[in-house]
Amino acid sequence: MEFRTKLVISRRNKRAYVAYGGLFIAASSLLLVFIPNMNDYIPYVFGAGIAVVIIGAFIARGDVRNYGFSPDDLVVSTEGITIGKLHYPLRMVSNLDFNVEAYNGMYVNDGAMVSGSNSDGMTNELSFESGGQRVKCGFYLESKQHVQVLGMLFDELYQRHIPFVEHNRNTRTYMLKVLNERELEEFKRRYGYA
Repeated sequence: MEFRTKLVISRRNKRAYVAYGGLFIAASSLLLVFIPNMNDYIPYVFGAGIAVVIIGAFIARGDVRNYGFSPDDLVVSTEGITIGKLHYPLRMVSNLDFNVEAYNGMYVNDGAMVSGSNSDGMTNELSFESGGQRVKCGFYLESKQHVQVLGMLFDELYQRHIPFVEHNRNTRTYMLKVLNERELEEFKRRYGYA
């Protein structure tokens, strides 16, 4: 079984720096509260900052994210992990950890936004140790079907008793689900961990 996906890397659209500058201007308007006789200028500075954000977003063509796709792929199988041209045999890997948050288009309401939003599928992470070094990378989940392929890999890892951890942020999951105590006992029996 093999799970293949795109790597997510940190990158900045250089045209988006104008929008970031606008955020800085808008946030610094709050500092005017502490300067005597400047309270009247707060709305103007804040408004100017928001205008710069809008102009910057337009210049960046709406792409103000600080991450994107790498030209390299991530491949995880029961044989090993391949990140671009680097291959790590699974027998040389320890502390394998999958943080599976969301797939592209999945509705997410994490409290950051009042109404929630649709995920871009780029906030998932894989980390592990190999050869004394910690390896960490972001990966993309394209769709619900892509998550099911990852679930099939997890199923095979559990059947072979290959140690790994899966979670969604700080919540531990098993086969991509949060289990109650009874379900966890059933899970352990099914995979021979009891």
